[in-house]
Amino acid sequence: MYRVVYLDSVDSTQEEAKRLYRNRELVNGTIIWAKEQSLGKGRHGRKWYSPKGKGIWFTYAFKTSLRGKELNLLNLAAALGVVDALEDLGLKAFLKWPNDVILSDKKVCGVLLEALFEGDNLAFCLLGIGLNLKDIDEVPGSTSLERELGGSLSEDFVFKKLVDSVVNSIGLVEKEKEVVLSRYRNLCLTLGKEVSFKRNGTLLKGKAIELSSDGGLIVDVNGRIEVLYAELVEDVR
Repeated sequence: MYRVVYLDSVDSTQEEAKRLYRNRELVNGTIIWAKEQSLGKGRHGRKWYSPKGKGIWFTYAFKTSLRGKELNLLNLAAALGVVDALEDLGLKAFLKWPNDVILSDKKVCGVLLEALFEGDNLAFCLLGIGLNLKDIDEVPGSTSLERELGGSLSEDFVFKKLVDSVVNSIGLVEKEKEVVLSRYRNLCLTLGKEVSFKRNGTLLKGKAIELSSDGGLIVDVNGRIEVLYAELVEDVR
């Protein structure tokens, strides 16, 4: 189902996947797992701290028949896969649209989806996962599995559980899209909240009211409906 490329250290597992792709060495189902990333990244170029021994950092490269904005559904499905893995460990997790997994009102995991194209044709999806095993001092307001469980965990054990769950969840999107959306809605802390976002350089505020059929966030901005996809969305405190 997948093959694992293990690295002790890398700048970014996403960037390593891109290098393999450029060298025509990237195979469908490849997982690049690094003990640490020196230049890990989140959405919108944000730095993702990923020190050695503190978490599970990997990229899953795969092909899909989904196209266009429906690719957003893969991001949601991957986050659900993380939730399922954490549930197996006895933890109740929630989601912040589109890519954060939350435990005890704090972020424990992030999901990043990128697409590689050959001309107009989608070649690969690159799904990056970063899960905190231990507390990371550089990331205030975050949490970790060991903090929430009160004990240590094997990296190999968590990695396998996480990968199996995420890969399985992604596989459901093309056949059970409505199930994915329904489950995400039920766990999404963003819905019903006042949020802010930028569009065309203008800061807007509104209420997140629903998910679109392709995974976008529907926001009511003073009676005008906006559907968000790539925008950086923040809760209004």
